[in-house]
Amino acid sequence: MKRLSIFLLVLCCVLPATAQEGKFRIAVFDPTSSGTSIDDGTKIAIREIISSTIVNTGTHAIVERSLLEKVMQEQSFSNSGAVDDNQMTEIGKLAGANKIVVSVVTLTGGRNMLSVKMIDVQTANVERQKVKVVTSGELLDAVEPMTLSLIGVGTPSGELAIAAASDASPAAATVSAPGELPDAGGAITQGAAPVPAPGELVIYLPAGYQPKKEKDRDQLVQVMLDRKMIGSGTLSGGLLLRVKHPGPGKHILWVGGARIKLDEECNYLEFQVYSWNYMGKALYGISLREQRKVE
Repeated sequence: MKRLSIFLLVLCCVLPATAQEGKFRIAVFDPTSSGTSIDDGTKIAIREIISSTIVNTGTHAIVERSLLEKVMQEQSFSNSGAVDDNQMTEIGKLAGANKIVVSVVTLTGGRNMLSVKMIDVQTANVERQKVKVVTSGELLDAVEPMTLSLIGVGTPSGELAIAAASDASPAAATVSAPGELPDAGGAITQGAAPVPAPGELVIYLPAGYQPKKEKDRDQLVQVMLDRKMIGSGTLSGGLLLRVKHPGPGKHILWVGGARIKLDEECNYLEFQVYSWNYMGKALYGISLREQRKVE
């Protein structure tokens, strides 16, 4: 009877939403801890950052917290370390999820190792896992970029491929005054540029920029086209996005804080990182280096 009641609940609450949205449904669990104890506020913050990051991509849906808790209550489970991955997978399946996201914070050598993994509820296989060692102060900042990397932003549509832009060599940053951009040669030395395929728009930020602080190298660069996020990269890792050309009409592209009005004829945009020092603190920005049509 317990299984039947949950099944009926899923039919009433989950299936209509799934049919309407046509998206993968992901159940996000509270993080567990090993070797250290994290407070409830931190657990909630990590869970909510993961959930909001996934929702804001527009490519996936999150299982409602109330439904997840209802299933756990019906199965006499608690959202704590006593629930292992297999049990979480079963809970996710009963709640109508396609996949679950599980996170663990482990204290190691005075630093925190954050592990975030995605598990398919049908096969119980770990599809992807991201691990990063950070200080306690950097823990929450690491969650969003790790989540974006975990879910592969934009890849489900088949119109977007994200690749590491590793064909650039490092160069020293040009430090400028706020609002003053260095010339193109002062930011990154470019290697061979990617070539767009027919009907494709290439958005390119070469890899190789190395901020002085290691934590800044993973600083996220998000890309939006007409208010929809289509991908992301990092300051040092760069990005290479190949997306279907939006066609004629007015289209706005955001790369980091750079707002670009697309030329209808262009199919290739290259960006660069610039930096300046403000009251002793390094700040970073993105600017358009080139926009052109590649035959």
